[in-house]
This record gives sequence, C-alpha cells and structure tokens, in this order.
Amino acid sequence: MKPIKLIISAFGPYAGQTPEINFGQFENKGLFLISGDTGAGKTTIFDAICFALYGTTSGSYRDTKNLRSEYAKNSTDSFVDFYFSHQGREYHVWRQPSYERPKPVSYTHLTLPTT
Repeated sequence: MKPIKLIISAFGPYAGQTPEINFGQFENKGLFLISGDTGAGKTTIFDAICFALYGTTSGSYRDTKNLRSEYAKNSTDSFVDFYFSHQGREYHVWRQPSYERPKPVSYTHLTLPTT
C-alpha cells in the first residue's frame, strides 16, 4: 500500500481540518520520516490511517470512542479522508468516528395578544 493523501478534521489533537498531507511528494524517495516534538500529533497520523482502513487505532491503549478532538467546535465534523494505492489501483476511504453531537436548540416564539 502507498499512501497518497490524508485529510484529518477534528481528530486527536487537531481542533479543525488539518492541511492536506500529500504523500505523493515522497513517491520517488522510497522512504520518508514523520518527525516532530512530543505531542505534535505524529501518532495521530498513524491513528487516522489505521482508523480509515480498519476502524480502529494503531495502538491498543487508544479507544475509538475518544478520537474526536476535545478542542473541536460543535459545528466542526470529525472525519478522516484517506487516499491510497495498492497493486496499481487507487482507493479512497472516508470514515467518521462516533461522537456525541449536541441537540439543536429549538426556539418557540410566543405572540401575546394586544390589549
């Protein structure tokens, strides 16, 4: 499998939609490194790919019920959008983790009779 593109939204530590990760730029290199400071979200990239493919995270200690970012606004959808190729065919997987959404607020307008 060769990853092509990954888009993450309100997933792990990322509150909103991340910039697209374009793996195609590494195609001719054969090998690439994902590096960064502790807590920068490196493992989240692998969790997102594993979640897209298998519906679970890359580690056994992370639960799929907690994949939505705790920093995300209620109006932001959580999802993983993953493009990859395998044996010459291209695939696209879009998956959304389950999470509680707030109920929409309902307003009732009351008109009082004029006196």
